Amino acid sequence: MDIKKLLTKIKKPENKEQPEETAQSGGVANLISLLKIKPADEILWTSFTLAAFAMSLFFAYLAYHNLISERLESNLNNTAEQLTQQVNEQLKSINQTAADIVKHNPNNADIVALIQEKVPNTLRVLRVSEPIDDIIPETQFPGINYATLDMLKQTSEQQQEQLPEIHLYGQKNQYLNYVLIQQPEKSYVIISYPVEQLVNYGSIHVKNGEVKLVQKSGRFSTVTLKQWGNTATSESTNEHEIHIPDSNFYVIYSTPQAAAGLFKLTLLGSIIATLAGVLLTVAFFFKRRQAIDELTAKKEQQVKKKTSHYVPRQNTGENIDDPDKKPTDRKQMTHKKHPDPSIFKAYDIRGIVDKTLTRDAVIQIGQAIGTENINRGRKSLVVARDGRLSGPDLLEALIQGVKASGCDVINIGAVPTGVLYFATHHLETGSGVMLTGSHNPPEYNGLKIMLDGETLSGKLITNLYNMIVEGNLLSGDGQVQELDIADDYIDYISSEIQLENEPTVVVDSGNGIAGPIAVDVLEEIGCNVIPLHCEVDGEFPNHHPDPSVPENLEDLKATLKSVDADIGIAFDGDGDRLGVVTKEGENIFPDRLLMLFAKDVLIRQPGSSIIFDVKCTSHLPKAIVKHGGLPIMWKTGHSFMKAKLKETNAALAGEMSGHFFFNERWFGFDDGIYAAARLLEILDQEEDSPQEVFDTLPKGVSTPELKVEMAEGEHYMFMKEFENRVKFEEAKITTIDGIRADFEDGWGLVRCSNTTPCLVIRFDADNEAALERIKESFRTQLLKVSADLNLPF
Repeated sequence: MDIKKLLTKIKKPENKEQPEETAQSGGVANLISLLKIKPADEILWTSFTLAAFAMSLFFAYLAYHNLISERLESNLNNTAEQLTQQVNEQLKSINQTAADIVKHNPNNADIVALIQEKVPNTLRVLRVSEPIDDIIPETQFPGINYATLDMLKQTSEQQQEQLPEIHLYGQKNQYLNYVLIQQPEKSYVIISYPVEQLVNYGSIHVKNGEVKLVQKSGRFSTVTLKQWGNTATSESTNEHEIHIPDSNFYVIYSTPQAAAGLFKLTLLGSIIATLAGVLLTVAFFFKRRQAIDELTAKKEQQVKKKTSHYVPRQNTGENIDDPDKKPTDRKQMTHKKHPDPSIFKAYDIRGIVDKTLTRDAVIQIGQAIGTENINRGRKSLVVARDGRLSGPDLLEALIQGVKASGCDVINIGAVPTGVLYFATHHLETGSGVMLTGSHNPPEYNGLKIMLDGETLSGKLITNLYNMIVEGNLLSGDGQVQELDIADDYIDYISSEIQLENEPTVVVDSGNGIAGPIAVDVLEEIGCNVIPLHCEVDGEFPNHHPDPSVPENLEDLKATLKSVDADIGIAFDGDGDRLGVVTKEGENIFPDRLLMLFAKDVLIRQPGSSIIFDVKCTSHLPKAIVKHGGLPIMWKTGHSFMKAKLKETNAALAGEMSGHFFFNERWFGFDDGIYAAARLLEILDQEEDSPQEVFDTLPKGVSTPELKVEMAEGEHYMFMKEFENRVKFEEAKITTIDGIRADFEDGWGLVRCSNTTPCLVIRFDADNEAALERIKESFRTQLLKVSADLNLPF
């Protein structure tokens, strides 16, 4: 449009009282205003055009990543198929000669010598005759442990050869096991080969992604035998599985999650969407151009019609373009202060009361929890608190928040965490929140959360914070019901466990919430109980309620010396952890207790998986295998352990901190009181004293948990640098949770605590000399990262 021509067509105002220059300037201002303000249609079509262009770029990006992803997946699939074929051929060849010898010599009593002569690469060859049920492992047939006996029994019962298995994987005495049937003698030939014959494939190269050779044992356990490429997490990968025929072995390959994978688009779909975006961009551009031309012509007509009646409008606060629109009343929106993000930890929410964990924060968290519970299809949840002084006020805030989401609340009051978990099963809510500071100092409090049977951890905890910040919360008015569930809890345990010998037990709850109910439970199952610090006091006046710290057990040891008791039991602040002291004053570490629990559980569930955390002794997995179980090492943390328990359907899990998770005769959650009852049940069935029973368990020399205090967040940065620089020669390195280095005669561990800003360190060895050597090796590596580190060893 020609602006000069338009300006010459503007007539002077006929109103003689109006100054000429004012009228002219007003006309020019109006024209410029008309020309500068974009019409709504133009903005609309511009937005459509930009959106279509952005869509085309986005889908082009997806197409590119899909192309890369498909190529990567194709390459990894080819590698996995190649590995599958190699392992399949190797399996067929490893035992073929021995199988042929057994087949063609059905009556040869010297079959062992014949196989040893013809098959020189065997580790052992045994011949066993019926009856299998009379065999006692590691006695008349040295080398037959519970795992091998299980293979023998299955072969005998089914009268067909079982698939080969690798036993004791990762240990010095690992082996690949076969059991063959020698007909018609009803004899069985056990042949063991070096594992290296199956797992050594040095020619496999993986640049991006991961390929693993694994062994699966039923539905309980998966053992990684060999892996190539980058270790991937399930949250960022696409995992594919190939079964190797006639075996328990699988090849699993994982590809990084492409961006396109989030939208489930194929490469062809991404390309089509990209082209659609380009076409829409072109169409919207021409439509926009057409709309602009039409509006420009309309403006020209409007300018031509301007007359002398034009008078500039004074600035009265009105909208110049729309005189009927009233001035906008802008009000500052007010919001509650969001909770401190630092309280959202790895497996719970925890902070200092009235500083990082405020009443308002708990209300908002409660509403987020209620919202998430409803989103999961649950209508109600159970809440409870421990004995901390801040408990009543914060529980009221929690209930207020949960109610505000529309979720119903069942308040069971001040009880141990195990009772809260029990209530979620007993009342069939599946969801519960425990307000507890656990073993932390008195000024702390927090929340442990279970929704729809899942204990929240990691991103699920962080998601609650995001829901609050984004305002993604439901609103409603839930109902509140108060119940006393303690009697049901006590009755349930005492109906399952009854002792015959009436042991005398000293119980120290450190003035935590567990004291009163623990005393009632143990008395109901048949114990004589001597209570120590069992009065609930949120100031913890006698000692801190944390049995993992040896100093906190001194009162219990002193009491055991002064009274006639059989054993001492200790609990933490919320009663979900167990500590044990013998009459002789020995602190029985939880990893040794787990050996005893595993032996008991595996009698009724042979072949089951047993989970333990990275802080446990290396004697533990050996003890589990000895009794016919499958050991699984996992991350420390009650949420992580329960998630792994659910994933593997293991019969039992335990941590060095004293958390025990019974999934046999119980519900799979951690409960120190129930664990104490199970321990006393086992000891009650033994003729020997508790000290003599514990003395039969493998034992090395070890340290308790050692801690290096750091500033908030500093321990994570240190650990990252340590992981990059650490080098331990002749050690097997495990990185599932920190750095654990296993040597032939012991091990050491450094990991980040998920509850307090510190490094957690522990050492365990066969003897003092090995322990000091491993300590020195770790000391050297740690000081390389930070020379001024104050090490407690």
